[in-house]
Amino acid sequence: MATPYWLDALPAEMTESEYRALPEDISRTIEVVHGHVIKCESPTPEHNRIARRLASALESARPANGPCMRVEVDVDVVLWRVPSYTFRRPDVVIYKCLDVPGSKPSASETLAVVEVASPTTEKEDLIDKRIQYATVGIPLYLVILLDEKYEIQEVREFHLDAQDLDYRLHRVHRTELTLERPILVTIPLGDLTAP
Repeated sequence: MATPYWLDALPAEMTESEYRALPEDISRTIEVVHGHVIKCESPTPEHNRIARRLASALESARPANGPCMRVEVDVDVVLWRVPSYTFRRPDVVIYKCLDVPGSKPSASETLAVVEVASPTTEKEDLIDKRIQYATVGIPLYLVILLDEKYEIQEVREFHLDAQDLDYRLHRVHRTELTLERPILVTIPLGDLTAP
């Protein structure tokens, strides 16, 4: 499949205002990291299914009378603006409710991020994104590791060490995902991949 002409025409670097000026169908195909444009491939249906089902299970488990939280898939999270604009688009984001409709969460409003990692994205998710999310203080980071058949091998649960701004491996989940925060929930991993 040929690369769309507009994707090749995007600059190598971009400011926040340039990103915000892009049409939505183009802006959702990139991330901006340290001002550099990162072109994102379209995920597989299996990848999307896992993210969507996880978000749905997390949303259903939100406490009725606890703090207001939102669970979204594929939403921009601004990590920092200085020295160069950087945002990521995690597969699933849990964040504090925002007052302004249409607002997207900043890192300080984000409670947890999830990346669904295929064998081709595993290193970026476990190294680059892990460092970036920890640096901005996101309390919980989950990485769902998939094999070549898009089956879940395991889910790694990282908790932030706020003093060092680094993640520590808290638990590895192989049959079910059991979280204590920010949402108390147990999800059988088979429910995320079932046909």
